[in-house]
Order: sequence, then structure tokens, then C-alpha cells
Amino acid sequence: MSRIAPPPRRRRLALAGRALAPIYLSLMLAWPLAGHAGVALLQPPRVIDGNKPLTLTLVVSADDATRRYRIPDTLEVTASGDLQAPVRLVLWREVSGPAVVNLRRGEHRAIRYTVALPPALRGQVRLDATGIDAAPVTVTLNRLPQPGESTTATPPVAAKPPAPPADTTDAAPVPVTPVTTASAAAPAPADLRDSARLSFHDPMYLMVGGHGGANAKFQLSFKYRIFEGEDPASKSLFDNLYVGYTQFSIWDLSEKSKPFRDTNYKPSLFYYLSDTGVRNSVISRLSLATGFEHESNGRDGDESRSINTVFVKPTFYFGDQNDWHWRVAPKVYAYVEKSENPDIAYYRGYMDLGIAYGRPDSWEFSATLRKGTRKWYGSVDAQVSYPMARLLPGTAGYLVAGYFVGYGESLLDYNHKLPWQFRIGYALSR
Repeated sequence: MSRIAPPPRRRRLALAGRALAPIYLSLMLAWPLAGHAGVALLQPPRVIDGNKPLTLTLVVSADDATRRYRIPDTLEVTASGDLQAPVRLVLWREVSGPAVVNLRRGEHRAIRYTVALPPALRGQVRLDATGIDAAPVTVTLNRLPQPGESTTATPPVAAKPPAPPADTTDAAPVPVTPVTTASAAAPAPADLRDSARLSFHDPMYLMVGGHGGANAKFQLSFKYRIFEGEDPASKSLFDNLYVGYTQFSIWDLSEKSKPFRDTNYKPSLFYYLSDTGVRNSVISRLSLATGFEHESNGRDGDESRSINTVFVKPTFYFGDQNDWHWRVAPKVYAYVEKSENPDIAYYRGYMDLGIAYGRPDSWEFSATLRKGTRKWYGSVDAQVSYPMARLLPGTAGYLVAGYFVGYGESLLDYNHKLPWQFRIGYALSR
């Protein structure tokens, strides 16, 4: 029996449906599972040409009710590369459109934004939309010239592209902020030191210099999240328990055998929340760490030093974390055991006050202050740092200079005031 061919109109509709199926499938795969309205950043190709402008697409849906959305002209994104300072990118809409759109139940809209990529970004890059509770995307930048292309880099595009034609019938619009309802605050940008289960803890660096003899100091520090629960936003003790390890050394370069003057070992067990969710008109983010810490220098006899402490360390962020902002971190501790150096509080006190001012992709000025309980004992440990990628594209880490004055740069000298020290070097984290 011969088959009856479908009418021409039905055949055209079927072909159109098959052609559009991949588009609808990609939108559905990227769709957020939100209660009433979801915003998603669509995953671009995994490998993109880093010499060309970056294009990102936002989609939004109204799942259970009619919604009105205000469409922004710009999309702000934080781009974080491996061991590189985060870079803030401002993307502009490719095609102008209405400032406000109405979405009926089940509808969605999409809009494209674009920006020229800075040459400092290399390799795998994570993109987080700022101010929008959308999942981040990850891309790998390929800066090699493509076949048939010029070897010269694409010239930067203007900060704002020229206004497109008023007719936007074929453009796919995108919503971000509801007009009728207040949206929940988006998560604060993740600190580079908190970006993985095994991550940076205290700053890691190597600096060389001195005063009264050449020397170097270096520090290695990392933390590991013991258990990762089913809920990434969990604040329970077990889901946010970390072990940390920091090793700090003073290396005497002025002696013939160049011995290490002192090495301090600092393991810890602590509860840590990178973002407690506390924020207001002054505080843009609040982190919290509390736990137990041991510190010793592994020696015996008169040069043995050891303390055990319990501590609480809130970290307050003031201002836009993607721009110039302040960070204040008072680490308050109590001595559980200090028999090998019972008078250490006279020189170190009961708090390390960390203060920093800077921008993720630029300068940072920081200092750790201590004040002992007796006389004017205490110390100042100050640093200034700058991203290496801004100086040599393709590199990572930071150029750093440090200045120390006071008592106890290491445990061995907790009760001795040595000459002030100035050093320069390289830091993996700050």
C-alpha cells in the first residue's frame, strides 16, 4: 500500500520543527529549576576564540504566573582564570530592545551581550554574572590564530557599541530584574581562595631582602574541606569542616651554609563559611572561621616554641568586591596551652587584626597588626601586591613587596625585636 504524502503546509511545519528542535533542547537543558521565574546564563562553546569579543546569552522564564521584567543595557561578569586575579567585564546588549517585557506563564526570552576580552585572561576561565542568581559558566580561551585569519589581535571594540536599528522584531529579548517583585539577593562573588575543595588558606609567597643581613621568607598554606554535603548552601558544622596547614620559614642567606633560622608549622581544624549571607548597606559580605590551631617550630631545648589556641575570625567586606573595597579580618584567640613560652601574650596579645584595601585585578595594600599586653610590644606586617598578569600576560600570581617591624616575625623570636625587614618577591595568593 502506498503512503499518502502529507499536505505541503504540514510538511513545512514538520521540517521547521525539526530544525528548531536543537535550539529548544539547548534552552531546556540550561533552564534553571526555579519556583516562579528563573534566570540562566547559557553555556557558550567550551572552547572559544580569545582574540574575538566574548558573547554571552541570558534566558529568563516565567513558570507559574505573568511577570514583568526590566531588561538591562549591560551585563556585568566576573572572569576568574587559574591562579589569576578576577577581572570585571561589562558586556553591552548586541541589539537594542524594549526596556520592559511582559512574560506570560510558560514564556521565556533571551538576549545577547558582548565585550572584548582583555589579553591578560588565558586558559580556562570561569564567568560569574554579578547581581544575578544564575549559575556560572566555564570556557577555555584559545588565542592561537585560526586558519585563514590574520595573526594580529582583534582591535578592542568600543566600550559601548553603536546604537542598532530601532526594529528589533527578530531580536530575542532577555529579562533580568522583576519590576513587580523584589528579587532575592544574588550570592557574593566567590573568593579565589574558596574556589575548590582543596584551596588556598593564608597567603602563599616567597620574598627576598632584609636589613642587617640578607634573608628570605616564604609561606605555604592550604585548606581542605573534609566533607561536602548534598546542599552546597548548607551551614551545618559537618558540611563546612576544614583542615588547614600553613608552613612559614625564615631563611638566613647571609651565612655561609645559608641555614633556616626558623620554621613554624601550623595545622588547624576549623568551621568555615565563605559567605554567611549577612549583608546590608555597609557590609557587602561576611565570612566566618572558628576552630582550633596548633603552632610550633619543631625544635627542642631552649629554642622550642609551641602554642595551642582556639580562635574566631570574622572577615568583613566593605564595598563592591569586584572594585576597590576594604577587607577587615580580626582573628581573636585564646591560649589553650603555652607552657614553652608562657609570656607570649605580652608580645603578641590576643588578636591579629588584618586590614586590606584593593581591587581583585589591581593593587592591594594589606597589613596584619598585633599589640601585646605589655608596654608597646607588638608588630606590623605590611604588604603591597599587584597581579603579574597585568605586567606579563599569560602569567599568574602577584608581584609583592613586604615590610615587617616589631616582635615575633617567627615563633623563635616572639620576645625579640629584630631590625625592620623589607623584601620583594612573588605570591601565589594574597
